[in-house]
Amino acid sequence: MDNFTDPHTGVFYNKLGITDAQELEQATKDASLRRLQELAAGYGPQGDTFDAQRLRAVHHHLFQDTFEWAGQTRREAGFQGVKAADLPGMERPMHFAPFERIDERLNAVGEQLKQENNLKGLPTPEAFAERAAYYFDHYNHVHAFREGNGRTLQATFAEIAYQAGYQVDFNQEHEKLNPARDQGIVGLHGAGHKDRDLQALRELFARNTTPLPGPDAEAARHPGQARPLTDGPTPAVRHIEQLRELVAAAPAMQQLVAGVDYRRNQRADALLSQVLDIDRNPQAGVAQHGAGLQQLLQEVKGDKRFQDPVSQHEAARFGAALTVLSPEQTKTVLSTPALPSSNPPTALTATFVQAAKQLVDGLEEQGYPGPADSLLRAAKAVEKSAYLGGANLQAVAEALTRAEKIPALADDAATLRGAGRSMQEVQRTVAPPMPGREDEGPER
Repeated sequence: MDNFTDPHTGVFYNKLGITDAQELEQATKDASLRRLQELAAGYGPQGDTFDAQRLRAVHHHLFQDTFEWAGQTRREAGFQGVKAADLPGMERPMHFAPFERIDERLNAVGEQLKQENNLKGLPTPEAFAERAAYYFDHYNHVHAFREGNGRTLQATFAEIAYQAGYQVDFNQEHEKLNPARDQGIVGLHGAGHKDRDLQALRELFARNTTPLPGPDAEAARHPGQARPLTDGPTPAVRHIEQLRELVAAAPAMQQLVAGVDYRRNQRADALLSQVLDIDRNPQAGVAQHGAGLQQLLQEVKGDKRFQDPVSQHEAARFGAALTVLSPEQTKTVLSTPALPSSNPPTALTATFVQAAKQLVDGLEEQGYPGPADSLLRAAKAVEKSAYLGGANLQAVAEALTRAEKIPALADDAATLRGAGRSMQEVQRTVAPPMPGREDEGPER
């Protein structure tokens, strides 16, 4: 339920009485820009604490002219929501922090940031960018507000940078910020490889961070000010990261579960619901759902359709994330080992993709847009990754099952089946690259 939006107009409740979404967006942009300039000039929330109270105050200052609910988080209205990632060629939902946990998580991240002396003592823009991207990702994942998270975080990190002796300005590359931050939330690479998920955000910070002049800024950057986290994240933030890993691993696991049970994907839907229960209330959630999820995991790992390395990797990642949160957990976050890579069989891949697209056209002509669309997405993923497995293999199998019942498509189906078998035979002897794990790769 969205208590921030007028159900009659579909537009956010606002002070201006505007009922057109585009008009409200422009009015909000104009007003918040003026308020952002005030913050940059030192008028607004002050201090060296960046917790829930501080972010609420920043949000209120930015949007006080437009929204009655400026400064209120999603918690006040009980709004959870889910958003598609702004990543080309990838269909992956972004699940933000449970609204019940917003203040708790903001305070945990803010406390750790303070222990790190708010990133003072980092002598180069690159050093600052590395830690700033880490914290930006954590604050962004909380996604405290129904609207205005991006502007609130940009204002907040402009102040963090200023106190640390730097200026951060994303205006020249504003369009790159959303995809970069979304990569961090989606978390394709898993525990132990978070630096790859944050690479785009880290590089964006580095390109747009410059040292401020003057003795105060130089003093803020002096290495003597640095307070590195020698023992890693605080226990509270480490626990948040463990929960984030479980949620990030769930979509790929859902795809595998959907291949095991076709009852309207009920078990896949239940898996996500149970994972989100654990995210909201870890102790009770694991006690209630942990054993069932482990049993389901074993079914997937033992299913003959999912013995390919990528499917097994995804299952192992989910299992590792679940194990870390179990009552008998160790204090070390388990890392799923990366798969070895090899040169892709280019000719086989091209033959497969051509056959798949031919069958896509046939299915569309015969009035089966659903299987055609799934097959086309699978073909595009295989074209980029040179690997056929997991959910993509399942989409191909479903399309073939449909096509082989249609006499007009029999030849095209046979061609695709043969091309698929050839790729599978090569994959049995050569370790594949991981689809969706390269910078421009799609999620499988």
